[in-house]
Amino acid sequence: MQGQQGPSKELREWLANKELAGVNGNGKPRIPPQRPPGMTRLDQAPATPRVARPQRQPGPPGRWRRQLLILAGIFVVCGLLACGIGYAVVNLLNANSTASGAATTAGDFLAAISSRNYSQAYTDLGAAITVRTTQDEFVQLAQNDDRCYGPVTGYSEIPGSATIQGNTQSYSYSITRSKLSRSYQLHLTLQQDSNGNWTVTNYGNDLGPGQPPCT
Repeated sequence: MQGQQGPSKELREWLANKELAGVNGNGKPRIPPQRPPGMTRLDQAPATPRVARPQRQPGPPGRWRRQLLILAGIFVVCGLLACGIGYAVVNLLNANSTASGAATTAGDFLAAISSRNYSQAYTDLGAAITVRTTQDEFVQLAQNDDRCYGPVTGYSEIPGSATIQGNTQSYSYSITRSKLSRSYQLHLTLQQDSNGNWTVTNYGNDLGPGQPPCT
């Protein structure tokens, strides 16, 4: 007996064509694409390179140091300007306050003389005068000037006459009296005591013109 034989050649070709027709779907055998000549055959697809994210480059150390020095310099200059301005303002206010206090005392003294309130005028005198002249003596001298030259009828500060030297200030005034045909000048010197009060320390030893002398 002969052994069982496999499918014939015709049957195998028919099955192969049938399988290709099922794969292509159009009943025609699939022809694989041809590789261009000279191209190297690759067993694996080439790896796609990743694009690195750009890194921020830090600035040079010297640049930050310069910026810090500039900012520090600006703060120092602003501080010095603020201190200088504050010092100038304080001095200006103190000078204005000082000048105002001395001028006020001088004005009060002359106002009391003009109103013949000599006891009140005596309270504006400093120790340099009151130590050698009592209140009664001062009132007597002022009344003698009124008898000789007439009472004071007006007074005004001479422009530009004010002088300031530390805690000493002086003013010159134009004084008019009822018996005099023209005015005369009265020079007042004031000083600030340890309590901060301004007093008249010199008025020329005579509230009148002094010339000619009154008898």
